[in-house]
Amino acid sequence: MTKPFYLLYSYDKIANPPLHVQEKINRILEKISKKVPEYKIIDFGSGTGRLTIPLLKNNYKVTAVDIDNFSLKHLRSNAKKNKRINNLKIANKIVKKNYYSFIVGADVLHHVNMDKILPFFYESLNKKGKIIFSEPNALHLPWWFFVLFVSGFNNEKGMIFCNYFTLLNMLKKASFKKIKISGFGLFPPQMFMNFSFFHKINFYLGNLPFFKIFAFRFIIEAQK
Repeated sequence: MTKPFYLLYSYDKIANPPLHVQEKINRILEKISKKVPEYKIIDFGSGTGRLTIPLLKNNYKVTAVDIDNFSLKHLRSNAKKNKRINNLKIANKIVKKNYYSFIVGADVLHHVNMDKILPFFYESLNKKGKIIFSEPNALHLPWWFFVLFVSGFNNEKGMIFCNYFTLLNMLKKASFKKIKISGFGLFPPQMFMNFSFFHKINFYLGNLPFFKIFAFRFIIEAQK
């Protein structure tokens, strides 16, 4: 079974992502505090490499995990095009416990059972390991136009749990510490790409204590 069209990213889009996608990727990369090749990093729900390829470009060694072999096949091809194949491992599941420094991902948590996967992440991380994820915010109402008219509710129904309070409670329940859920734009960032001032204001507002509850998306961090 292959992924829906909106989860498959061509090599061109991975190599040259739109600015708002690049900003999201950069936010995740910034959370990996030092460029240490010895970090053991999982890209969970890697798809064709939207996040894996930037990690490889930063000289990290990455295990790309995805249940879809079609996507992994294209990811391997994309890594070869970037001459980064030596730093890449591919798997259909996470197989080691107390081992990984970071587990990262983008737009994937709402496609899995978070009550089960978050405790599993916790067990898979080494001491002081971290998870870093980017997820859409269910309380940002325009997302539901995408859900209803583009992707379909069955594909995105897990997004209901992607709100600030539910995510916080689930992470605490899974024993994570130093939990930080940051707002990423009060409005879709692509609306302001040609207006630098409003672009900055959008990100500023999106991370204010009250407004971030309704942010466009979240950047989620938590430590073991």
